[in-house]
Amino acid sequence: MQRAARDRRADFVAMRTPWHAIALPELFSQVKSSAEGLSQTEAEKRLSQFGPNVLPEERGHSALWLFVMQFASPLMYIMIAATAVSFVLGNTTEAIFIFVVMTSNAIVGFYQEHKANQSLKMLKSVLKLSARVLRDSKEAQIEAVRIVPGDIIVLRAGDEVPADGRVLQAKDFRVSEATLTGESQPVLKVVGVVDEKSEVGDRTNMVFMGTIVESGSATAIVTATGADTEYGDIVALLKETPEENTPLQKMVVWLSKFIGLFITVVVTFIALQGYLAGHDFKTIFESALALFVSAIPEGLLPGITIVLVLGMRRILHERGLVRRLAATETLGGVTVICTDKTGTLTLGNMAASIVLTGEGPHIFEQTDGTALSESVRMSAKIAVMATDAFVENPGASYDQIVIRGSMTEQALLKMAVRSGIDPYAITQEEHVVDSLLFSSDRKYAAWLRKAGTGNVLYVLGAPEVIVERVTSFMTPKGEQKAEGAAYKALLAQKDGLVAKGYRVVACAYKTVGENGAQDLEKASHHLTLAGFIAISDPVRSDVPAAFEKTKRAGIRTVIITGDHYKTAVSVAEKIGMHIHKDAVLEGHQIEAMSDKELQEKTRTILLYARVSPRHKLRIVQALQREGEVVAMLGDGVNDAPALKTADIGVAVDTRVSAAREVADIVLLDGGFGTIIRAIEQGRIIFQNIRKVFLYLITQDFSQFFVFITAIFLGLPLPVIAAQLLLVNLVESGLPDLALTTEQEKEGIMDEPPRNPKESILNQVSRWWMLSVFLISGGIALIFYITSLQFFDIETTRTMLMVFLCVESLLLVFSMRSFARGIIRHDIFSNRILTWAVIVSSILVLASVYMPSLQHILQTVPLSGGQWVAIIVANVCEILLIDRLKLHFFRSRSTTVMQVA
Repeated sequence: MQRAARDRRADFVAMRTPWHAIALPELFSQVKSSAEGLSQTEAEKRLSQFGPNVLPEERGHSALWLFVMQFASPLMYIMIAATAVSFVLGNTTEAIFIFVVMTSNAIVGFYQEHKANQSLKMLKSVLKLSARVLRDSKEAQIEAVRIVPGDIIVLRAGDEVPADGRVLQAKDFRVSEATLTGESQPVLKVVGVVDEKSEVGDRTNMVFMGTIVESGSATAIVTATGADTEYGDIVALLKETPEENTPLQKMVVWLSKFIGLFITVVVTFIALQGYLAGHDFKTIFESALALFVSAIPEGLLPGITIVLVLGMRRILHERGLVRRLAATETLGGVTVICTDKTGTLTLGNMAASIVLTGEGPHIFEQTDGTALSESVRMSAKIAVMATDAFVENPGASYDQIVIRGSMTEQALLKMAVRSGIDPYAITQEEHVVDSLLFSSDRKYAAWLRKAGTGNVLYVLGAPEVIVERVTSFMTPKGEQKAEGAAYKALLAQKDGLVAKGYRVVACAYKTVGENGAQDLEKASHHLTLAGFIAISDPVRSDVPAAFEKTKRAGIRTVIITGDHYKTAVSVAEKIGMHIHKDAVLEGHQIEAMSDKELQEKTRTILLYARVSPRHKLRIVQALQREGEVVAMLGDGVNDAPALKTADIGVAVDTRVSAAREVADIVLLDGGFGTIIRAIEQGRIIFQNIRKVFLYLITQDFSQFFVFITAIFLGLPLPVIAAQLLLVNLVESGLPDLALTTEQEKEGIMDEPPRNPKESILNQVSRWWMLSVFLISGGIALIFYITSLQFFDIETTRTMLMVFLCVESLLLVFSMRSFARGIIRHDIFSNRILTWAVIVSSILVLASVYMPSLQHILQTVPLSGGQWVAIIVANVCEILLIDRLKLHFFRSRSTTVMQVA
């Protein structure tokens, strides 16, 4: 149906631009409508022609699909093969163990991702949007989905714009387009023609779907609905953006292929060599297959999953909802944070922050109003008296107060409340005699109020207009003429705030005779200036400290905004970013650049201003081509394509569905600081995955070394299949999983990010792993050969089996930290790990002394002297390995993450 509707409206779509650049008569002609709107009959006809006013939604995946996909990885395929081999060998227990590991891993992964998706669905609004339109020349309220091109929509303060349209009439009409363009200030809409080449944010004669009317009223003719709107274009851009695997997913795929190929080749070689050496074929075949099963690091997959799940929960504790499990690891490798300004670095709400008066500047903090000068109080009073905004819940606390009016008016009244003024009470004391509402042409508002025996005229407006009407200003010595050095200094301070991106409002007043003024425009001269109120979108309180942390961590922060660059620079300075003009790039410059030119620019640019959604997407892609791991923070539909493309997409506003749907992480409190704490967890996650990987692989390869060498030397098989599987169970069981609970934070955010191309098995890790492989395997082989000289084969195999188990249980304590030695570490501080080792030790003892297990494993009881030999040899080995660990890792960096 949607495709058919799309075909039927092809002609209309082809001419839908540039609606902002053509005269209204021509526009009416093209859309075949008029200022009186459509008839109901024509509207129904167009609804069937163009389809409903809705955005196409991608079909979500079912819970079953999500569960099945948990098995779709090469490592899972290898484990499935290992399960089958175990069944063939008759090792039902081992087969069941591997199957349980696989299934448990799938269930945990499914549960966490499904839970995150369900939590996201709960954030979606269930309200149906309605709209006012002219039908049959009468105003009617209909569901927004039934709006069609050519409809005349009626818009008032608080409305959400239901479709794209051209403004026909406007009265002090301002629209917040932050979610679409990133512009923090409400845009004043006008009737007229706009340059054809203007960007979306500069089309002041157009309204766009999804934006919010801040003040005033207007009528507009609908030019686009559904997928044909600017919002729809962004949704289409999302579909063009492919989703790539995370570095962790790529690593697991590579690792699985490597392990599968390596183990298959080596096991085949061992089986062939053993057979040629004269070993019994059945025995060598079973041992080779057992070696294949034991060499599969089945503990790696659940280990990785548990590391990710624990990280996911810790991030949730920090108020971040992770939608994709694998994304938690990617956080640790972030090298660049691309952040929107409005609602991300700032609160997304206008607030009066500074008042400039002849008595000096006042910077607003939370204040009870007791330390304010007379001029500041008068400025606050004028902010209340010269507007029709009002407090909906008089008497409420500052945090709970609800103000009705434009964003600027809300900021002014909140400033008055903070100054100790009760807006409701003061307006009741001085009744309105006459008023002159603010208009875009006049640029000021004038309200005449009865005050005691006379009247006072309160004037509020643009500084350049008010200053021309001022003849005096308030000073510590009372009212003085508007001249001299002090007055010029005040104006210079005002100009400085304007240059920094503040919205500045001038406050003035005048005492008028008891009879009032017949003409408020004429009366609005010879005013006394009380002060200038500077309004801005306040920076979030946690952002400066969070930004400082990113600098220490070697992460570059880049601001990408739809705002003017001066406004963004002002915000950047407040958080500690010092941006030179050479480090700024604007949307029109990006438009003229090739992808290669933009890529070169990304090396030095820190601020991108006046950018469109497509520009944001190109910036992220250019950074990725430079080899950066990009985290994109955004809160609007204009950020959605870039969020999807980035290595980590972070939605910082739960209200905007387009941003939520494509994000990897949703910040429930919208704070920039939250993502920094999430990155810290990401680094811990990467460390823990590396610990688990190295722990398992070094042990498995050591066993390979012992087997291969023993066969080459013509010695009896070191251990039988069942014993090898027990060693594998001890190694890949509880200690491995307990290792995932480590959370070593010390210094982790004081080091630069790891190289984006660095794998889990980097150069230092490989050298250390090779050393451990040779030391561990060599000592185990020497222990085996020596034991053969003194004991029978059954006792020797039992001793080697126990030796390998104890080796794994001791090594796990060394693997807790790459930066500290086992002796200097509080060895029992991780209670989960301690209990895991205790339980595993009991299993080892049972395998040696419990008759039923002795029969299955073909073990014999060991003497005290044999136990001493096993423990002493292992302690010496682990101390040597621990020393090598510090040499390889600590000598190059304080953490393994640094090493490329």
